[in-house]
Order: sequence, then C-alpha cells, then structure tokens
Amino acid sequence: MTRTLLITGAGGFLARHIAARFRASGWRLVGLGRSDRDRAAEAYDAFQLDDLSDVTRTLSLLERYTPHAAIHLAAPSSVPESMRRPLDDFQAQVLPAARLLEAIRLAGNGTSLVLLSSAAVYGNPRTLPVAEDAPLAPISPYGFHKLQQELLCDEYRALYATRVVKARVFSTFGEGLRRLAVWDLTRRAFAGDRTVLGTGEEMRDYLYAADVASALEMIVDRAAFDGEAINIASGTGTTIAQLAAAVQRLAGLEGEPHFTGALAAGTPGRWIADVSRLASLGWTPHWSFDDGLQRTVDWIRRHA
Repeated sequence: MTRTLLITGAGGFLARHIAARFRASGWRLVGLGRSDRDRAAEAYDAFQLDDLSDVTRTLSLLERYTPHAAIHLAAPSSVPESMRRPLDDFQAQVLPAARLLEAIRLAGNGTSLVLLSSAAVYGNPRTLPVAEDAPLAPISPYGFHKLQQELLCDEYRALYATRVVKARVFSTFGEGLRRLAVWDLTRRAFAGDRTVLGTGEEMRDYLYAADVASALEMIVDRAAFDGEAINIASGTGTTIAQLAAAVQRLAGLEGEPHFTGALAAGTPGRWIADVSRLASLGWTPHWSFDDGLQRTVDWIRRHA
C-alpha cells in the first residue's frame, strides 16, 4: 500500500530534496505552500495553496489525504532577520506549528509529525559533541522560537498522544539554497572576493541536503515517535576557515581567505553534533563533505 507524506513549506530548499528522496522510495507526496511558485508540479502528487493560518483548511487536507506522516518545514530560517523582527519571527515560526498540531489532533487519523527544528535550540553548547539531552539555551529569537515549537510538540504528545519527533538539523547546504555560508562564500569567490565573515575559527557541522533527506526518511520509517529529539548532522566539525578554503579552491580563486573578525549577534561559536541516536536507526551519510560541496559549487556556478 502506497504511503502518503505531507510536506509543509513545499517550495523550500530542503523540501525539494526531501520530496525527491521520498518519491524515489515510492511515497505519494502532498505539498502545502504559500505561493504558486511552491507547487513544483514535478515533485508533488497533490498541492494545497495554504499558509497554515486556518486550522479548518489544514484539517480538511488531512482528512482528504490521510497522510502517514507530515514533515513540517514551513517556517523562516534567518537568525539575523529574527534578531531584527522577533515578533514577526514568532508569528511565522510558532503559530503555524500550533495550528498544524491542532489539525492533526482533530483529524485523529494517526498522522505522525516530524518537526524540523534546529541546532539553534542548543545556543552555545557547553561541551562538544552536543547530544540531544544537552541543556537547551538559545541565543537568538530564531532559536527560542524553534524551542517553543518543540514545547508545543511535547504538549500535544503528553496530552493527546500525538506521534512526534523533533529533528534538530545542524548546518546544511546543497543545490537550491540561495543563502547562508556556502552560497555567500561561493558567490564572493566567483566575483574574486576572498572576504569571509567572522574569525574563521567558528565551527559548524555540515551535512549535504540529500543526506538530510535520507536521514528524515530513516526517521519516518524507524523512529518511535514518542516525542524524542534526534540530531541530523554529520558528526564532524568544519571550521569556517576550512569551508572558505575549500569553496575558494573549487571556485578557482587563489590566495588566502580574508576574515572580517565580525560575528553577527545570535550566532553560536562552535557546533559538532552527537549523531549516535540517528545512527542507531541504521542511518549513515551517503555523500562526503567534499563531493556534496563540489555539486553545490557547480550548481551555484550555473545559477548564481
């Protein structure tokens, strides 16, 4: 029997990679997005134009398609913008998640929910690698609002037995992402600019988008959905200096990167994930960092 997956934020960068992965595994895909640009007819079997502002509309969709699982990606993804407009970020992060949870409760058809959360809930971890039971101490409105979404999942799990997993995605990159470090560094490099924001010592745990998608498929297939948090990352730290050097080499830019020394407010210093919980489900990454980065830089060369 063909299973159905609902993806909110259907037109986003990660949504496209996730849709491709689940389609290859034979799932029927239902997309929910805010714009006709999100329809991506080639990716979804059905699409609903919706911004998750009305529980009744979402409930109708759940009753029509009875999805086995939903992956919730419909949320902003900018820490700097959340710092500038915290109320807007709250409204766009927390309220749609609450309405989706409520629709799932009212539908009562057993849809399991994967919340796309973020490593931002950890803030600046005290120890590395950071495991899922580490203290949660966000340092940006974005991180606080991801944590509030997680608390909503805990509420619906505890009170209504909603099946939920909180998937804490660390840093990612891949074809289609037109923002964040890899995009910015690559565009600068193609323009002959060796400037890199920060000191170069900042560290992130990068995972290529196709491997994020495969991790989510493994979670949907094998996780307990009892409210657990699961880190999605490579388990390997990469400094911004290492990332910049790799990007500039692939772009054919000679010379050493030039670091500004500035670190934006709300930006953590160092992240490395403990991925043993994800590995216990049987997941391993398919793509190396270098191969994923090569594919991403090639895509940016064609589309920037």
